[in-house]
Amino acid sequence: MKYCCLFFLLTLFACNQNSKNRKDAQGNEIANDTIALERQTVESSPVASYTEKVKDPLNDWRFSVDVYETKSTLDFLVKMKYKELDAEDNIKIPNFGITPKVEVRKGKEEQSCIVGFLDKDGVFKEYKLVQVKNQELKISTIKHYARTLYKVKK
Repeated sequence: MKYCCLFFLLTLFACNQNSKNRKDAQGNEIANDTIALERQTVESSPVASYTEKVKDPLNDWRFSVDVYETKSTLDFLVKMKYKELDAEDNIKIPNFGITPKVEVRKGKEEQSCIVGFLDKDGVFKEYKLVQVKNQELKISTIKHYARTLYKVKK
């Protein structure tokens, strides 16, 4: 009986040691953290792109958005162009425990597109809207995403 109790306590202690999770910069626990936070190699060409010709009889201008990898697995560089205007922004994809897959899709209006990512089920999640307003490039957040941990009481 004494040995059974000792064995049970040791097993319980060992299980608790293995279930400790890392914490992110905000102090939130990260469970199922299965991806590397840094890339071994950074792709030099865009991982997602969108381009649309600007209606102009004299020039061959375009509205375009290209998304590039950075050293950080969850961070991406967005390069935008409209006519001769260039702009850049950084986006951070939430860590859902999978390697992020970024996509750029046509927006509802002319000269607009949506930068988003695929979730674990392959469903496109809208994240940022890039558009031309009053002859200026604009990028705005459509939706916010976060990962939440739920602890089950036993």
